[in-house]
Amino acid sequence: MARLRQQYSQNYGSSGNINTEFESVVRYLNAAELGEKTVGELLATIFDASGNWIGPVEFRKDSSAGLQYRVGTYTDTTSGWLTIATNESLRGASGSTAGTIGAPIFHARTDYTVTSGQTVFTYSHDATDELVVYVDGVLKREGASFDYTTSTTAGTGSVGAVTFGTTPYANANTTVAIYKVRSSSITGYTRTDTLTTGSQISFPFTHDADSVLQVYKNGILQRDGGTFDYTTNPTNNSVNFNSNVTSGNLVTIITVENTATTAVTGIMLESQYVSSATGLINFNTIGIADSAIAQAKVSGLATGLSGKANITVSGSTPSSPSTGDLWHDTSSAVDVLKFWDGTQFLRTSTESTLPTFTSSNASQYVRVNSTGTTLEYGDLDLSTKISLTQRGAANGVATLDSSGKLPTSQLPSVLSSDCMYLKVSSPANGNYVIKKVFGQKIQITGVFTATTGGTATIQPLSGTTAITNSNTYSASAAGSTNILTSAQYLEIDCTSVARDIGFIVTNNSSGANLEVVFSYNILGS
Repeated sequence: MARLRQQYSQNYGSSGNINTEFESVVRYLNAAELGEKTVGELLATIFDASGNWIGPVEFRKDSSAGLQYRVGTYTDTTSGWLTIATNESLRGASGSTAGTIGAPIFHARTDYTVTSGQTVFTYSHDATDELVVYVDGVLKREGASFDYTTSTTAGTGSVGAVTFGTTPYANANTTVAIYKVRSSSITGYTRTDTLTTGSQISFPFTHDADSVLQVYKNGILQRDGGTFDYTTNPTNNSVNFNSNVTSGNLVTIITVENTATTAVTGIMLESQYVSSATGLINFNTIGIADSAIAQAKVSGLATGLSGKANITVSGSTPSSPSTGDLWHDTSSAVDVLKFWDGTQFLRTSTESTLPTFTSSNASQYVRVNSTGTTLEYGDLDLSTKISLTQRGAANGVATLDSSGKLPTSQLPSVLSSDCMYLKVSSPANGNYVIKKVFGQKIQITGVFTATTGGTATIQPLSGTTAITNSNTYSASAAGSTNILTSAQYLEIDCTSVARDIGFIVTNNSSGANLEVVFSYNILGS
């Protein structure tokens, strides 16, 4: 019943009555306004100018919530959804028959009008798809030596294609029709092509009473029936023409439908039951109780188990053993493995039974214990031994020659170090010998010079000439210590020739009490 009421019908004699009526209308309209929109604006969002419904209503199937809807305009994809039915209610009761699936066959039909010289017809398909191709309604035969070939990449954009060996017909207006066959959905889809080599009536073709067939002769569809072209005989799995098919005719038979349907129970649609990638049922959703699968139901399990030895782990002798049975005897401190020879249990190795080991026994060896009563694991003590690989090696030991002596090659390069010193009370420019060296190779590593007054310049010499690459050094009352770097070492070979080692004085200026010290190494080689 309408809520808008006329208070003073036929009684507008006073302005008070009229004001009351209009105030009632205004209040009613104000009450109908929502979201700052008038009644007309609200109606305009759900009806067009002709009064037809155009309201914003959306439906979706949510993998978690189920079947949902929402009304209105939203800026995101998640707000406003209300659930109509849960996934559980859509699936139905567990174990019930949800419906039947038939067997559709032809789909994805595409028609092409042949252009002049055209042989390739782009048609996207998978390698597993079965294709049926017609030219102006005449069925064609696949094969490189027949009418056409198929490819999943030969078409425009590297998609599939059907390629004829020659232009289907000279007429550029020829129509080529291509279908996909949903072979995975049909029961026993089969196609046979038979080229007769003589007069023939009966053509073998496996089918049953529920099968619906299409029969073609040279690509022309034939009619089923005793008064038409052929009859089918499911009992003998044959198709029989009503008159002889002469030599050179192509007979094609296709299973296009099987009227037998498959009952589907307990369909599981949600991703929680099946993999969204493969459609296969997740194992954790299968209700198999522990120990519910019999051995005979697992391929090869019963046969494999019957061929294996039986082993018993126990501290007491197993009852009713069979020959070859094993017994892991735990009755003693050390477990023993035994086998039944048909009469008694014997140890697998009576003299050399090894003790049980764990990871803590890694790299240990087996030895007889201190009392000589059993075997045990122990660490190999090599603390007093030197490995052969350490002879002549760094941080190892030296080798000896045939005389039991150290070879020269194993002696250190520096055998010892020393200093040589000379003091000249009144030096003059010239050569001074500090020491004569023979039978050694020396290496000068530092030079010290000093005077008690005046200055001079000295340079190391060997014999009567300055040592090659030697520097000059100043001598003064302040004294000068010069530690040479390894690159500045002055090496002098005196192993076969005696040499005077000294220095050359130059630039002498009132020098007094000139002192020169050479620090040097004696080299082993």
